[in-house]
This record gives sequence, C-alpha cells and structure tokens, in this order.
Amino acid sequence: MKRRTFYFSLMQGFCFTGACLVYSYTERLLLHHGFSTGAIGAILAVSYLFAMVFQPLLAAAADRGRRVTLRLGIALTALLSVALAASALIGKNAPVLFAAMIGALSAVSLTAQPLINATGFHYINRGLDLDYSFARGVASVAYALASLLLGALAAKNIDSMLWVFLAAQIGLLLTAIFFAPHRESVTVRETGGSLRNVFSRYPKFVLFCVGNLVLIVPHMIINSYLASITNVTGGDMSVMIAIAALVEFPAMTAYSHIRKRIPDCVLLVASASVYLLKTGLLLAAAFLSLGAWAAYVSSALQMLCYAIFVPAASYYANDAVSESDRVKGQMLLTEAGLAAGVFSMLLGGLSIERFGVGTTLILCEILVAAGVFIVWLGVRRGKQSIS
Repeated sequence: MKRRTFYFSLMQGFCFTGACLVYSYTERLLLHHGFSTGAIGAILAVSYLFAMVFQPLLAAAADRGRRVTLRLGIALTALLSVALAASALIGKNAPVLFAAMIGALSAVSLTAQPLINATGFHYINRGLDLDYSFARGVASVAYALASLLLGALAAKNIDSMLWVFLAAQIGLLLTAIFFAPHRESVTVRETGGSLRNVFSRYPKFVLFCVGNLVLIVPHMIINSYLASITNVTGGDMSVMIAIAALVEFPAMTAYSHIRKRIPDCVLLVASASVYLLKTGLLLAAAFLSLGAWAAYVSSALQMLCYAIFVPAASYYANDAVSESDRVKGQMLLTEAGLAAGVFSMLLGGLSIERFGVGTTLILCEILVAAGVFIVWLGVRRGKQSIS
C-alpha cells in the first residue's frame, strides 16, 4: 500500500504543482504582459472549452483500453505540456503567441486530471490498497508550496514561473511512465462505450454534476481573479492560496476514514453549504473593509468545503456508475469543472472589468446558493435510485 500510495501521491503532487499556475497565477502572468481581465477571461475560456472537447474522447478511449491506456494518455498530455511551456518561454516577447501558448498549455494540462484520478481508482477497484485521500492531500500541500514559490518568483521575474510548471510536467511524465497502469480492456458492450449512455443511465449523477458546475463557477472566479479581488478585500494573494491549500491536507487525508461513518452524499451537501460562509466572508471584506484577517479566515474555510467536497465527489462518481463507465464518470465530473471554467473565466473577467469586485462577489454568493440546492437534489435519496 505504501509504495502505491507514494507513487500516486507523486503523480497528484506534480499535477497540482502545474495546476497552481493554471488556476491561480495565469491572470497575474497575463496582466504582466498587458492583457485586460476581460481578454484574460476570453483566453482562459477558450482553453477550458478545448479541454472539454478533448477529455470525452480521451476518457472513452481509456475506458476501452485498446489503443490509449491511462499511462499513455497521462504521458502524452505531460509531454505536450512541456513542449507548450518551452514554446511560451521562447515566444514571451510576442504577446499573441505567448497568450496562445498559455491558453493551449492550460487546456492540455487540465485534460490529464481525470486520467490521474482514474489511475487511483483503477487500483482501488481491483482490491489493491491505495490511500486516495492521502495522495489528494499531498497534492494540496504541493499546491500550497507551489503558490509560495510562484508568488516569490512573480515578484522578481514573473516569466520564470513557467520553469516551475515545466519541471512539474517532466516529473508527471516520468512518474506516469513508471506507475500508471496499462489499463485492462473492459467490456463496453454494456454501455456501448458512449457518453450519451452515461447521461441516460445515471440521471441523478448528471444532476449532481450540474450542481457541481454551478458551485464551482464562483469558486473558480475567486481563485482565478484573486489578484484583482485582494486589491479590494485586502490580504496577500500567495499567502491566501497557501493557507487554503495547506488546510486541505488534514481533511483530505482523513476523508477515507470520515466516509466510513458519514455517507458521501451527506458530506457533499454539508461541505457545499460551507462555501456560503467562505464566499460571504470575502463579500463582507469587500464592502465593510474588515481587513486581511477576513480574507485569510475565508481561505482557512477551505478545510471544510473544498477539502471535503472534492474527494467526496470523486468517490461518489466512482460508486454511482458501473465499472465500464468509471473513467467516463470521472471525466464527466471534470467536464463539469471545465464547463464551470468557461463560464467563470468569461463571467469573472467581464464582471470585474465592468461592475467591480464587490458586485462580482455578490453574484458569486448567489451562484453558491443555487449550486448547494442542485447538489442536494442530485444526491438526496428518493424513490428514484442514484443510478
């Protein structure tokens, strides 16, 4: 167990070190190169849209396990990410080329995440010991350390952040080649190997994914435009990210034990509800000038919302679908996140540019409330079964 968990933790750590740049520092990087928040939103929305197109194709191929295996899929995305990061460094003095490379880099790196999740559940579903929650907690620590490093680099030479991303993708490539499985072929006749069948066979899971999408939109707006938000709310951006990521570790590590006593569906609704308080604190900081402490407490609440919601959603996605659809189940969950990325990048960028941070945070709080309600509808046990 320790060996498998160690290598899977490395995969998650390298993945989220790179994701820190994509999720939290792309705005700061592109602002430095002269792009407005609206233009940045459009660039990132297109990258999320491309990832949405490629993920279903890659997930369906990995479910079949014939030509594309989990190992090959992760290795290819990591290798392409390395090439794009190198191209961005070379073309950093050409704004249009630089923006295109950053957008493509974001799209490709996002595509790898459901395959990495599926790698962990590949071993778990075969009865092999692997502590998924611990590995996901390690990813959060890696994200926190990456945030502090990227924040320090941004203050000196902002383009050097791309070297951190490049190194992380090389680490992911090597770890995937060594650890990710040659996924065994599974029978796809039961579902026809089609994403359409996932929608028709698991309506409540699909509804949960919709709720997940609505809930993630405000979360991603705040994370992606934190450089602009902290100018109003107060607080240091890199410290906020580090706090949020560090407090995830104990909650995520303990999740596999917590779910033995409390069902995933209950934890999903409870953790989603904490987002109301987390976003509300930032909203209060924007209008009442509460100071940096409110922003830091909001970040610390990550332990009770995101840190519980993410592993609960992954386990729920694994359990709510049949074995032959499990990669597509993880993919659909990630697709909801990518769709949220498209909306949040456009909505957040335009809203901050036209109406300001305060109005944008009000909109975020409304979206959180709607997301909590839809998640509750998707996971509650009624006359209709989950599947």
